Amino acid sequence: MARHVQRRRAQRLDPIDLEVLWSRLLTVVDEAAYAIIRTSMSKVVVEGRDFGALLLDPGGRLLAADVAIASKTGTISIAVKELIRHFPPETLSPGDVLVSNNPWWIMGHLNDIAVVAPLFHKGRLVGFAECMAHMADIGGCLSGPPREIYEEGLIIPPVKAVEAGRENTTFFTMLGANVRVERQVVGDVRALIVGCRVMEAKLAEFLAHHGMDDLALLGETILRQSREAMRRGIREHIPDGEYRGTASVDGFERPLHIHARLNVRNGNVHVDFAGSSPQSNQGINCTLVYTAVWATYTLKCLANPHLPNNEGTFAPIRVAAPEGSFLNPRFPAPVRMKPSSGHYIPDAIIDALKEVVKDRILAESGNKFLLDFAGRDEHDRPFSDVMFIMGGMGARGTKLEATIPVRVLHKRMRTDSGGAGKYRGGCGQEFAFQSVSPRPLTVRAVHGKLSLGPGGLRGGRPGAAGALRLNGQPIPDKVPRVLRKGDVMELVVPGSGGMYPPGERDRKALLRDVADGVVSPEAVRRDYAVTLVQDEECATVAERASC
Repeated sequence: MARHVQRRRAQRLDPIDLEVLWSRLLTVVDEAAYAIIRTSMSKVVVEGRDFGALLLDPGGRLLAADVAIASKTGTISIAVKELIRHFPPETLSPGDVLVSNNPWWIMGHLNDIAVVAPLFHKGRLVGFAECMAHMADIGGCLSGPPREIYEEGLIIPPVKAVEAGRENTTFFTMLGANVRVERQVVGDVRALIVGCRVMEAKLAEFLAHHGMDDLALLGETILRQSREAMRRGIREHIPDGEYRGTASVDGFERPLHIHARLNVRNGNVHVDFAGSSPQSNQGINCTLVYTAVWATYTLKCLANPHLPNNEGTFAPIRVAAPEGSFLNPRFPAPVRMKPSSGHYIPDAIIDALKEVVKDRILAESGNKFLLDFAGRDEHDRPFSDVMFIMGGMGARGTKLEATIPVRVLHKRMRTDSGGAGKYRGGCGQEFAFQSVSPRPLTVRAVHGKLSLGPGGLRGGRPGAAGALRLNGQPIPDKVPRVLRKGDVMELVVPGSGGMYPPGERDRKALLRDVADGVVSPEAVRRDYAVTLVQDEECATVAERASC
């Protein structure tokens, strides 16, 4: 293989060589991802997989990425391009590590820290390793909603955390001094550095094994073939034309509206979010890099979902949003809670394409509650942690109780919360916990669509709206709450929308729904116009009721 590849360096790689080399290159980033999981200090990385490992060429173009989480795929990540603008390649040495968390470069808020290492082979720069992760804490205000990014936490400008293999102790001291959980955050940054080192070692093995001096030929081939495959997918599944769609999220004082206009021409898509709501003075804004990630990811899923993530895959897609809108806010706008709005960008794109892309779309999701916990434990040590609550997902109660001073009261599926339809929407869940801490416990619950509720599609019914309650009383989300010992917080997660009219749902599927407890007999009669009766041959059968 080594001699074969070397002999063809000036030519095009044949399909067999390309398949072998491409697959092997993807394992390089996978190895880095596993190293991060094994060395991370936080559940949000180890269990939530809120991190990414990327391999880029010397110009900062993405060649390979792990598939841990959609928003960390680096679909249009400009972190490396910006960092090498501050640290030109000729100033970099083996062993250097660059760090930043600028939300306008990375993934949209300060909690996401990116670690970048130049990769050298035979004395030449052959690429960059980029590992990023969501930190459990980044400092900042917890007593109320921040009005500027300066209140949201520590801003890390481009800095060398490691220079020629020697740690910048000032950087790590500064980082630890500005977060509530120094061991956890500094430990996670070190885990990202480990990921970069593993990628460096595995890439060196890869190049040596295959007799390659660099990634130039392989990289260009990967990007070209991915670009062509993506364009073929767009042509096959999305007809040329102009399409418009909308979606809404709760916002704070008033709902925020997403307007998407898609212009599709010959395998290329231009997405413009002109007309979307102006930026908010609360932290629910999405920087353009985060907006573009969700737009491009959605279109990839519709056009060619199995194509690996790289710069070529996303080259046919361009994304624009007016500066000053909540999808492209001006600095120093607050952005901490960007998932509560950005996660609904796919809904606007799907709404735009719902009449032309028949077989690859879905109704609106109930999405997730994000819970931020902060306080001090019984030994007066600070803690900070994150938990996600979704229908059928989320950390188990025992996991939460092991790290946070709370008692989980219940975590159960919400019967009848999924929108009725031929294809029933997924159920939300109900999750309640009680503070057992003798000290104040700060909790912020963030969701994007509690009061509006997820819509149905093509005749399907909407999913049930959600709620947030403290000691039985409804409260708005996104606002930090201080819980005293004995206080109970309950999260009611929305269900998802249904697709196609409820009357078209298969009777056996309805029986399974009732048996599983996700749909009640009353809802079967009310929403599906079906009566359940006894039968000699089976326990229960469905008979269509006259309407």
